[in-house]
Amino acid sequence: MPRCPMCGKEIDASDAFCRYCGVSLTQIEAIPSTPEGAVKAVLVQRLDGIKRKNAETILGLVDKERYTKFDDWSPFQLQSSEALRREAEAFQVLKEYNYETSDWRIDIFDDAAVASFMIAYRGTIRNSSFNIKSRVSAFLMNKDGKWKLIHEHWSRLPEERRRLLPF
Repeated sequence: MPRCPMCGKEIDASDAFCRYCGVSLTQIEAIPSTPEGAVKAVLVQRLDGIKRKNAETILGLVDKERYTKFDDWSPFQLQSSEALRREAEAFQVLKEYNYETSDWRIDIFDDAAVASFMIAYRGTIRNSSFNIKSRVSAFLMNKDGKWKLIHEHWSRLPEERRRLLPF
């Protein structure tokens, strides 16, 4: 029986998502088995957690005691793990969320990693549509053989810069 590359639990070979941790198995298979690939897999799983509104999956990807975030949604100040609680509450009113990423860069420094990428995401929240393009930087640490998200910094692009992007 095959195992999920993220959580290690047994899965069915025909599954598109792990029924335990929710990772997209089709996305993970396309990512090489390098430290950079493992870091990207965590971040893709983070984004898929938002898309599927799965707060439990997201919590499994972060170091809950050290997690911090600067968000591109209010509040804009440095947040700790309460940001994850607010995000989970927002899932109740989030609809039709989709995203595309580009311009990935991942650097590994022993048990630490810095990743950056561009994201275009859209959907509806509280019956208001949004279409946002942002820069994302993330800091991860390898803890007991698993990459954990320590810090995220999401920064919206100004309107005039958004029009210049291909996605």
